[in-house]
Amino acid sequence: MTDVEKLHETIQKLRYENGQLQRFKQINQLMLHGLDAIMTSTHRSEVFARLFEVIGEILPCDQILIAHHNEEQSTVIPVCSSVERKSFKPLRYTDLTSVFETTMNVFNVALIPDWEAHLGDWLPDANSVLIHPINTSQAKYIWLISDKKIGAFSKQYEEIFLSFSAFVANTLSHFEQRSLIRERETLLEERDRIEKSMIHQDKMAALGQLAAGVAHELNNPLGFINSNLSSLQDYTTSISEFVSQAIKSSEALEVLHKKMDMDYILTDTDDLIDESLQGIQRATDIIANLKSFSHPDEKTRVNLELNAVIELALTIIKTQAKTVVDIDFVPCEDRPVIYVNANQLAQVFINIVTNAMQAITDNTGRIVITVLAEETVVDCRITDNGPGIPAAVAARIFDPFFTTKTVGMGTGLGLSISKAIVEKYGGQLHLESSSAKGTCFLIRLPRISE
Repeated sequence: MTDVEKLHETIQKLRYENGQLQRFKQINQLMLHGLDAIMTSTHRSEVFARLFEVIGEILPCDQILIAHHNEEQSTVIPVCSSVERKSFKPLRYTDLTSVFETTMNVFNVALIPDWEAHLGDWLPDANSVLIHPINTSQAKYIWLISDKKIGAFSKQYEEIFLSFSAFVANTLSHFEQRSLIRERETLLEERDRIEKSMIHQDKMAALGQLAAGVAHELNNPLGFINSNLSSLQDYTTSISEFVSQAIKSSEALEVLHKKMDMDYILTDTDDLIDESLQGIQRATDIIANLKSFSHPDEKTRVNLELNAVIELALTIIKTQAKTVVDIDFVPCEDRPVIYVNANQLAQVFINIVTNAMQAITDNTGRIVITVLAEETVVDCRITDNGPGIPAAVAARIFDPFFTTKTVGMGTGLGLSISKAIVEKYGGQLHLESSSAKGTCFLIRLPRISE
């Protein structure tokens, strides 16, 4: 061999080694991309979409696909593909047993029996294909790379393909473990939620029984007192007329009348009776709230427009309002329909809006009610520009009998009853936000398709 030939051979070796180094560089690039994808992506499809992009730069291929074996159904279905498709037809595992157990570099897919009936549906344009089974601790997979050209994959490409298989297997295992961790966390969260819900239900049931008992015990004596006060009011009217006539017929009685200040006594008696009757009415209202709390009303429910229910509530509020507050209602143009009892739901809006009005102390008060509808739910937000609700109060705002109002001004049942009503209709009621500039309540209800 001449020196020129030796030099030529050396150059060829260097070129080959340089080519190998370039391929190793590309492989390392893939690994880095894969690791980056694993660290930054939350979904398996995102990871493999990035991996497929890099693989496509190294290997001559038209489609890359990873399929999963569902042991329960004994089927195989693609989980990741470099080619977007609306759906893939599941295949019977028994038809692909040999594929799942064998690494293949298929020169021409026509050599695979029943290709068109099976894998041909997944890779319709393939003429050559690389196939490699991948087994993890949790499942079985199959990895396929195809190209339109017959004999597209050389021995060298096959080696690169196989070198990536371990990395793909590790990536799949990683997401399986991540999925198991998320599933476990979800189950633990659901268990905690159920436990808290059961505890809450037990407390509410106990409070309901207590409320029902108190309401029952107070109802009868209050009825007697109310009846007696009404009779006493009639008696004082008669006594007043008698005294008026008596002093006209007797000078001594007139003197005694002035000395005892009977005019004041009779007037004050009427005032005392009126105040007592107001107190009885207040107690009666409290009992009604207790009954509502212990036994929520089950009146007829019908399909209603939410806009109409809110308008009903606002009509009642404006006739009873003692403070001047601007109330703006922004209805939903879609006119969403809900399945509720109008009076009950109106009471929810009355409670929340009334609370907002009582919290606003200046003449710049403003309450905005906004309704927005989505396909399956309707959101209603009640926002005010009041002083907001402190965090300590917000944490207990829906607790039964909790109130920040002065004694005699509130029962602490309004919001708890409102929440129970909304949840009975399959909805949600919660304090969405609160700050020094105001408060926002969100009422979310299921929307009825018309």
